[in-house]
Amino acid sequence: MKPISIKEDLIRDFQEQKQVIREQIALIDPLAASLRKPAAKRLFHAGFLIFMEIIAWLLFLGCIAVILFQSKLYPLYQLNQMLHDTSMSGKYRLYDLEMLNWAVKGLLILAALLFVVIARMLAQIRQKNGVLHLAGKNMKILVEQHLQRKATMETMEQRYPLDLPTHTDTVILPSQKPHDDTLL
Repeated sequence: MKPISIKEDLIRDFQEQKQVIREQIALIDPLAASLRKPAAKRLFHAGFLIFMEIIAWLLFLGCIAVILFQSKLYPLYQLNQMLHDTSMSGKYRLYDLEMLNWAVKGLLILAALLFVVIARMLAQIRQKNGVLHLAGKNMKILVEQHLQRKATMETMEQRYPLDLPTHTDTVILPSQKPHDDTLL
C-alpha cells in the first residue's frame, strides 16, 4: 500500500470541510430564518408582554387590597353586615355565614396566587423571547461565516481545477515522474 502524502490528506480534509459546511448551512439556515423576526414585531411582543405582566401584578395587588378592605367595599361589606347582624341569626346559622366569608377570602387569595403565577409566566416568556432573539442573531452570523467559507472554497476549486477534484469520493494527484530503476 502506498503511503498517503500530505497533499492527499489536505485534499481529503478540504473535501470533508466542504461537505460539513454544506450540511451545517442546510441545518442552521432554516432555524435562523424561523427565529428571526422584524424588529417592530419583536418590540410589539415585548411591549405587550410587559403590559400584560404589569396588569397581572396590579390585579394581584387588587386582590390583596380587596381582602384587606373587604368590610368597606360595596358588594362585600354586606357579607360583613350579615355576619354581625343579630336578625340574620334566625334565618341563617352563624357558622354558614362565617364559612361564606372565608370562602370569599379563599377565592380572592386563590385569584391573587393565580395572578402571581401568570405574571411570572409572562416574565419567563419575555426572557425566553430575548434568548431566542439572541440565538437567531448568532445563527445568522454563523451562517454568514459558513457562506463566506463556502465561497472561498469554491474560489479555490475554480482557481485549481486540476489539483482539487469536484467529486468528494476521488482524489486526483498530479502525475509524478516514474522512477527509472535501471540507472542504479
